[in-house]
Amino acid sequence: MTNIISTVKSLNFPLGQYVVVASGIMEALGIRNSSDIDIAVTLELHTRLSETNDWKKEIKYNKVFLQKDKIEIIPSLDWDKFPIKTEEAIAKAMVIDGVAFMNLEMLKKFKFALGREKDFADIKLIDDYIADHK
Repeated sequence: MTNIISTVKSLNFPLGQYVVVASGIMEALGIRNSSDIDIAVTLELHTRLSETNDWKKEIKYNKVFLQKDKIEIIPSLDWDKFPIKTEEAIAKAMVIDGVAFMNLEMLKKFKFALGREKDFADIKLIDDYIADHK
């Protein structure tokens, strides 16, 4: 996958209106590579992107997700097992080279809420990374 920082920067999303979630920060920090880029955005940015023909719309979980290439735009983060709103994730984002990423502590909660085997493996990788970088 091309460099995640340059890929996200090429989208020209305004800082403060998006946050790269899931394994994006793991790739940016060199913890592990990711196969795609998931980005949660504000309602304002989601509406603007939806009005273009650049993004394919897909209904999942009763929400409109937008997709292009290996990028998926998530309309909102909050759900039963992960009550953190997109705006909170954006406000507490870790900014690396001008790109906003979900911080590691919040990512651990996100991965735990997803609860898949690969998510628990990622939590271990995150814990190891944090322990090595104290």
